[in-house]
Amino acid sequence: MTATRVAAVVFDCDGVLLVSNTLKAAVFREALAEHGFHPGDIARFSRYQVANFGTSRYRLFENFLGWEDLKVRPASADRDALVGSYARLLRGRYARCASTPGMRGVLDGLAARGIPLFVVSGSDGAELREVFAERGLAGLFRSIHGSPASKTENLHLVAKEMGRGPPLDDVWFIGDAEADLKAADSVGARFVYADHFSTAKPRMRALAAERGFPVIRDLRGLPALLDA
Repeated sequence: MTATRVAAVVFDCDGVLLVSNTLKAAVFREALAEHGFHPGDIARFSRYQVANFGTSRYRLFENFLGWEDLKVRPASADRDALVGSYARLLRGRYARCASTPGMRGVLDGLAARGIPLFVVSGSDGAELREVFAERGLAGLFRSIHGSPASKTENLHLVAKEMGRGPPLDDVWFIGDAEADLKAADSVGARFVYADHFSTAKPRMRALAAERGFPVIRDLRGLPALLDA
């Protein structure tokens, strides 16, 4: 592995570092139910959310509240109230959810080789930094970025921290959703699709076949890919 080929590795969090996609989908539903939304609208939102994993909670709830055909529209349920409920319901469970297979060993190995590591996630940034600190992971990363900034905005921050600008053609972004692919494309980073915990497997596998970006089952396949 050479510094010219792998200047840095950027990781999405949910489904890549943590086994948290199913957990988050459930918590989104719980937050809407807590505020009294109709079960049919909750189910429709859940399908939308799962199909758009990697999009921030802020944007997801904003889009949901913009639907004109909601069966029930509780007066107390604005975006900030929904975000607050979601964060409260998620917090303890997020800190305890499982890591993806081999995650810590892969991160330790890359860090030992002097490769700068970053996190760019749709999760709330402050929440993510707290959870990573609790899990003993924060020190492995040069920085950890999340929402409300977009993934594209946060990748530009990563570039700035590296003292450069796009294209980031020697920076690898490991993600499991189309939002990750689009963010990588926006800055010219190299995208790797982590398949096993993705909630959008058919779409992402089709895109991989069409575009030719590499696919790994989980992070255990990353070191060999970077060394190839």
